[in-house]
Amino acid sequence: MNTNVTQAATIIGTYSQRMLIEKADGQVCFAKIKGKKIKPVCGDHIEVTPIPNEDDWLINAIKPRKNELTRNNNNHKREIIAANITMIAIVASDPPKPDWFIVDRYIGAAESMGIKACVISNKTDLDWCHPTYLKILKTYKQLGYPTVECSAKKRSNLEAIMTLLKNEITIFVGQSGVGKSSLINNIALKSNQLTQEISRKKNEGRHTTVNSSILNLKFGGKVMDSPGVRDYSPIIDTVYQVVGSFIEIETEGAYCKYHNCQHIKENKCAVKIAVKEGRIDKRRYDSYKRLFNITKKNNENIY
Repeated sequence: MNTNVTQAATIIGTYSQRMLIEKADGQVCFAKIKGKKIKPVCGDHIEVTPIPNEDDWLINAIKPRKNELTRNNNNHKREIIAANITMIAIVASDPPKPDWFIVDRYIGAAESMGIKACVISNKTDLDWCHPTYLKILKTYKQLGYPTVECSAKKRSNLEAIMTLLKNEITIFVGQSGVGKSSLINNIALKSNQLTQEISRKKNEGRHTTVNSSILNLKFGGKVMDSPGVRDYSPIIDTVYQVVGSFIEIETEGAYCKYHNCQHIKENKCAVKIAVKEGRIDKRRYDSYKRLFNITKKNNENIY
């Protein structure tokens, strides 16, 4: 084996110590990371070289990323979840009780990355979407974010999801227990079981946590699973950038008296007037204020 040959590959699974990669020729195998400075995530395009007398390859470099999905981890530090995606699909259900503020933040992350977002309400077989929830979903749809009601268990309305995700590179996100993996199992190619078989043979994934993995879709495109969360807040450098996470607030904010209006306490704030007049949903405005305060607090902790 020529150990000097560099090949292109993509990270399709992340484990605690090793990465599952798919090379340009379609071969799936494991790879180790060269040094401590290289920190690849799922979706990364990388350069690899073979390791003499081993099945594993060596990750030498990460190619420039088109985008990054980030979050504040438990230590209030920047953590990159995934790279090079084109859509975020936020899954909600009841149980667990949906946290719509988390949904808003994932949508905001999509806005900051310049990619698409959609909202999937799973477990419709449990008839959990009461009028309050339906109103929230309607608000998302009016703002331009597609919404789909479906049931992974009953395999109902999965075609609508397939239509949204066709030819996209989508990451499924949401609270623990909403059924992300069940939905993915219904729309992903069976051939992706190969990656699971490789994991079992190598004893990977049995005693370590799989952070995320990429699977091919039956109808074209790719989908990335991710661990469920209890909370989520994106990395935002300044409080003034929070407004970009809420397109309706950004639009109305252009009419504020002050160009640097924070839309919190200022007089003659066009956003607050729009909330009062019902042109901006009050719950969404409350969500904006929450993220504003979280960002302010996180940035104060940095300094």
